[in-house]
Amino acid sequence: MKKSFLIFAFALTSSMTFAQEAVKNTTAADDESVKGTWDVNLDLASRYIWRGQSWGGNYPVAQLYGAYNLSNKWSLGLWTTHNFKKEYYDENGTTKGYQEIDFIVNYAVNDILTISLQDYYWPSTDRQEGVSNNFFNYGNDSSQTIDLMFMFNFTERGLPLWFTSSTFIAGNDFKYKDEFDEKGKQNYTTYMELGYDIKAPFGVSLAPFFGLVLNNKARYYNYADYDKPSFVNLGCKVSKEFKLSESVVMPVWLNYTYNAADAMENLQPLGHQFLVAGVTFSLSK
Repeated sequence: MKKSFLIFAFALTSSMTFAQEAVKNTTAADDESVKGTWDVNLDLASRYIWRGQSWGGNYPVAQLYGAYNLSNKWSLGLWTTHNFKKEYYDENGTTKGYQEIDFIVNYAVNDILTISLQDYYWPSTDRQEGVSNNFFNYGNDSSQTIDLMFMFNFTERGLPLWFTSSTFIAGNDFKYKDEFDEKGKQNYTTYMELGYDIKAPFGVSLAPFFGLVLNNKARYYNYADYDKPSFVNLGCKVSKEFKLSESVVMPVWLNYTYNAADAMENLQPLGHQFLVAGVTFSLSK
């Protein structure tokens, strides 16, 4: 996401992947058994990549997140990330320090569709001129954005396919109305992602995915075209889960991301490529 200003995260890129995994789709008959259940997860990763965007440089991150199920329909979630760097920029002007906390509300319409409202808050790690870290500031100098997501998962119907549509409905997502980079109206930047889960031998899971930004006039996605749709998140996640106890599991994963957008001057000729390794500790109750 955008930093003059930002954030996410890993996306699947973090916020989105978390939100999808945090929702437990059940039938109405299971309502009482699901109510009050929760999970807590800790990711240790080599860096933070969100929808083909790199936030906080090439530094290791810790990401703590979890969800509490109010019922079989409603759940509340929290997602955080930090790379433990205090300086927002390094001596070359490259983003260095990064922190983020997201507040999430999920509603499972049925066993296919979940609607998620996510509040992304990414205060700068030190004071930056023209950037406000005030919470509940959704203006064009803010460090906050609200994302409305429609997440389709067809696993319960026998098809290990997911599709997500994400639109920013408030916050620092404003079009640039003139050559002086003055920000104007809300842009409603929209991102779509399609993925497929594959079970490989030896308990390994493969999840190829591709993501597309439709309208990026607000320049929320730094590594993307500003005036046309662009594929920013093509890749595959490879993971294997180890069960440590009845309630604790430890997935180990490797995520490859290719950002195909190459029209901007600050992009490499063939786009950006990222390889992120990580381990997750998951506790559910």
